[in-house]
Amino acid sequence: MEFLRYDPHKHINSDAWLALDESKRAQLVVQYHRQRHIRVPNKTIHALIHVIVENQIALGDAFPAKGVLLRLMREGLDRHEAIHAIGSVLSETFFTTMNGKTVSGGLNAHYVEKLRALSADSWRRL
Repeated sequence: MEFLRYDPHKHINSDAWLALDESKRAQLVVQYHRQRHIRVPNKTIHALIHVIVENQIALGDAFPAKGVLLRLMREGLDRHEAIHAIGSVLSETFFTTMNGKTVSGGLNAHYVEKLRALSADSWRRL
């Protein structure tokens, strides 16, 4: 099953996405942004955030990202914006970890809690 294009506005085929090597996934994300002349501060980090979020969505009901994505879309975000909103929570979680901060209940539980609290309105206010 060949995954030829990535478009964050369209739902991915989870099996095809997960069958790809991580570097190929990142390459597809960079290619999407380059072809549309979307400038980002750091294309590698931006692509990796997309990849991690898409990986979590591809897990389906095994992780809350897919449900959060669908909820954010119902609240008015397009899929690409919803990917970025989830990615902002992921980035914040990375930042917390990199600064040596600890969170009660563990980092994953903290991340899931922040995802569940995320809304289209809170994302728009950032």
